[in-house]
Formats: sequence, structure tokens, C-alpha cells
Amino acid sequence: MSRITFIAVDWGSSSFRAWAMDHSGAVIDRRDGPDGLKTIENSGFSEVLQRHCAAWFAAAPEAPVLMQGMVGARSGWVEAAYAPCPVRFSQLCTQMTEFEALNRRIVILPGATTADASGGNDVMRGEEVQIFGAAALTGRQSATICIPGTHSKWARLEDGALTGFRTFITGELYQLLLGHSLVGALAAGADFTPAAFARGLDRGAAQPLSHAVFAARASTLTGGLAAVDVAPFLSGVLIGSEHAAQEITGPVLLMASGVLADRYEAALRHFGTAFDKVDADAATLAGLTQAARRLWPERVAA
Repeated sequence: MSRITFIAVDWGSSSFRAWAMDHSGAVIDRRDGPDGLKTIENSGFSEVLQRHCAAWFAAAPEAPVLMQGMVGARSGWVEAAYAPCPVRFSQLCTQMTEFEALNRRIVILPGATTADASGGNDVMRGEEVQIFGAAALTGRQSATICIPGTHSKWARLEDGALTGFRTFITGELYQLLLGHSLVGALAAGADFTPAAFARGLDRGAAQPLSHAVFAARASTLTGGLAAVDVAPFLSGVLIGSEHAAQEITGPVLLMASGVLADRYEAALRHFGTAFDKVDADAATLAGLTQAARRLWPERVAA
């Protein structure tokens, strides 16, 4: 087995992922688990890390641990302050938070924050590393980047700097509307029907969101929408509204997998928006490896 030179960790609200990495930035081994922040008391972070990585720690006593994600949130292990936009990757690495635990060096990369013209703030943790990783993988230094999820992110990369982003709570709203509102109460199942989804896309792009979603109820009551089409229609409305809010230049970099990738690909095609796909895991590893090269050039080859 190759020698472990550092350990990369993506630690979010609902999951834990870790990779043992060699000097070239190649993956030696991987661990995954449902040990997100929601399941951990503050005193339990070191125990979770030890449980997942004990064999790697034994094999490489001096290997540092490089982390990203919600582990650096205020409710995480150790808070890592946000880096304000515009921010370059070198600045993220410079602003890292470092501490000792489990007899080794641990580094948490910061999240990013931005503010709009009205003074409203936005934040991200983990996606900023993915964004710079995607830039490295694609060679693009300027791009509109879409990262779907419970809280979707649309970000802007300009000349190698993350200049700003906006969060859309699309996934959370979908679950709330479908499971806990009158708007989605008439839904029968959650199967995907492309025609209903496309219909929702058009409505979400054309109408204010709080008005657009009500058609899921009103159209069902008046016979214009089948109960089995309510869920895909609502999905389309939310994603259509999200897409309509963007100012897109050049092909979008889409970082998604599974059902979300399918939905957002369908939406981008529906609106005639060019896009390139980037594997989210690959972008995460590319970003973390870039950071490791900057932090420990003696350990990780360029």
C-alpha cells in the first residue's frame, strides 16, 4: 500500500466522508458514514474521527487531517471563520483554522460569505472548496456554477476568484410543500412525470414563486392537474423559479448526482441553457488536494 501523507475529510450536516491520500493526491482508501453534525454531540467529534480513521492513524502517525464543510460551523467541532467574497483559493488556505487533536495536526478550511446590494448576507461551507476543485478539473477560471441540494447554490467564478453566490432553499421548500402544506396535500405519490415537470418549470420561471406554487392545489381542485402530477409540477416550479433568477454567461458548471442531476439537467435543457457536468466527489477531492499542496508542499507533489 502507498504511504498515507494526509487525510482529507468532508464532514457535513448529515454525512461523514474521509479519504486517505498519498503524496501524489491519489486516493488510497475511503470511509463513509451517516455521522453528520446532526447526530454528534460536541464532545463526540474526536471519537467519530478516530472510529473511522483509526487504521490510517496507526499507519501514518504524522499525517495531518484536512477538513471542509459544516464541521467548521459554529455548531461544529471548531468554528472556522467565513472568508468574505471576492475570495481566491489561496486566501481560503491562508485563513484556515488549525488545532491539535488525537495527537495530530487538524486543519479546517473556512466557508465563504457574501452580501448583496440590499445588505442581505449569504453563506456556504464546503461548496467553496468544490467550486475551486471544479475550476481545476475543467480549466475554467470564469463560470456560473450550480450546486443543487437541500439548499442549492448558484455561484460566480470570475478570473479565478469566487465573487459571489446565492442560496435557494429549493429542496427544503419541496419537502415542506409536499409533506406539510395545503399546496401539496392533494398529491398522490412522488413519481416523476416529465410533462408535469416541464409545465412547472414554465410556471416557476414566469410567476412570483409564492403565487406559482399555489397552482399545484388550484389546478388539482379544478381538474387541470392530476394528483399524480402534483409532486413533479412542484419540483418544476421551484427549479424554474431558481433558474429564472440567474444571470448566466457561458455554459453552466453543474455539480450534482442522482435524481437532482437528472432534474437540473432536464431543466437546463428545457430552458436552452448550455451546461457541463462536474462530478461532485471529484470536485471535492480536487479542492482538498489543492489545499493540501498549498499547506504541505513537502508532503503533496504539485
